Amino acid sequence: MSGGLRDRLERLRAHAAAVKQAETEAREAAEAADQAARPDGERTADGRNGLPEGSSAGGAQAGPALFAGRDAFAELGAEEVVTDQGAFLLRKAVYPLEHRHGHYLLEQLPVYAAELKPIAARQNKKRAEEETGERLSGDIETGKLLFLDTETTGLGVGAGNVPFMVGIGYADLQDRLFVVEQLLIRHPGEERAMLSYLLTRFNGKTHLVTYNGRTFDWPVLVNRFVLNGWRRSGAEPGHLDFLHPSRALWRHTLPSCKLSRIEEDRLGIIRKDDVPGSLAPELYMRYLSERDPEHLRGVFLHNERDILTLATLSIHFGGLLAGRLGAEWALPEESEELYRTAAWLDAHGAEAYAERLYEALLARRGEPASERWVLPAAARFKRLGRLDEAASLWLRAAEAAERSALPSVEAHVELAMLYEHRLKDLPQALRYAERALELARRKPLPARDPARGRAEREALARRIERLLRKSNAPIAR
Repeated sequence: MSGGLRDRLERLRAHAAAVKQAETEAREAAEAADQAARPDGERTADGRNGLPEGSSAGGAQAGPALFAGRDAFAELGAEEVVTDQGAFLLRKAVYPLEHRHGHYLLEQLPVYAAELKPIAARQNKKRAEEETGERLSGDIETGKLLFLDTETTGLGVGAGNVPFMVGIGYADLQDRLFVVEQLLIRHPGEERAMLSYLLTRFNGKTHLVTYNGRTFDWPVLVNRFVLNGWRRSGAEPGHLDFLHPSRALWRHTLPSCKLSRIEEDRLGIIRKDDVPGSLAPELYMRYLSERDPEHLRGVFLHNERDILTLATLSIHFGGLLAGRLGAEWALPEESEELYRTAAWLDAHGAEAYAERLYEALLARRGEPASERWVLPAAARFKRLGRLDEAASLWLRAAEAAERSALPSVEAHVELAMLYEHRLKDLPQALRYAERALELARRKPLPARDPARGRAEREALARRIERLLRKSNAPIAR
């Protein structure tokens, strides 16, 4: 067994032991507190100390031994909330809308939230086809958004992954505030109380704003609701998951699309002394083992900042869809990102704003061009019948192909067709076709599909033969 796998198994065993110990302590503390409150050790008939059916031990019924760290949690700003399902901890952070997080002010959220409608429409299309009602109209209202980020005991979405902290955020437009609430369970017995409270926060909200929430945070929560006895009823909230537009814009220009990377490189947010989200499970295990709330200080701050960043991303993408890029906001420095943004706007119905970016792209003639964005941009102009713009990009792509170790021949073929059919210049058409064949022969055949490489070369050879016949030039054998 490798050392890495052995270490992981040991951490999992330690986590399981800590969870089991926490459950035992919760049960014993609850029983001790309840027995102390009853004369002569009186117990209820079902032996469950009078807890309501379906509820968990702990919470409001727990004695002081279990929550020896209560004062330390208070220093972190977390207070105990007691519900009919038990207890959990709640930490609140309240920001005025004038607060700046990176490049943007929170007061810009109501300005741009409505512009997010095309993103919501695309991400919730399947659900909209299955359900009907006003909630599925796609309209976005700031006050009906719930920003959500979870910290969990693991990385999967299976039933064993427990969200020990749930961060939510929402805008209070009447008081001009943005509120972050963080729900924490001190042991597994408090999960039901936390989830019950979370359900109340879904009331009146139409969309969950997340980063990878559609495939991680929400499925994890759904599993926990089911395991705690809830069943799905009514329409689920829609999604505004910003991982997908972030990848569309930045996957080729940033080292990664991790939220921390996007914050620093695109949103102007610098986190100091931040605890990476990947460490949150380990820190929670330490807390379960040592009962020291200080282990969770960094997790609270990390989660809080994530919620604020979700609001900032809402402003950023809403501003893009409102046409701020190239107007009030500066254009991206890299042409790759400029193209990706233009294509993304095009796909979301903002054609006029996309056109502004495409024009800016055409104006950048002095910088190196990548086939990765030049070719699809040229194809877009070709579809629109704008062959002059397409040709200028094909020429740039052809120059890039000449310098590439694994060149694409698409630009040369497009230029050959342009000169043959539109410009009626057979010598130029032949020159580009022959050069395309030279490039195709220069790169090795694809290992997985050599037949495709051979077919490409054969098609180019046939094109050259046809051009030679049309121009009455001798065909080399």
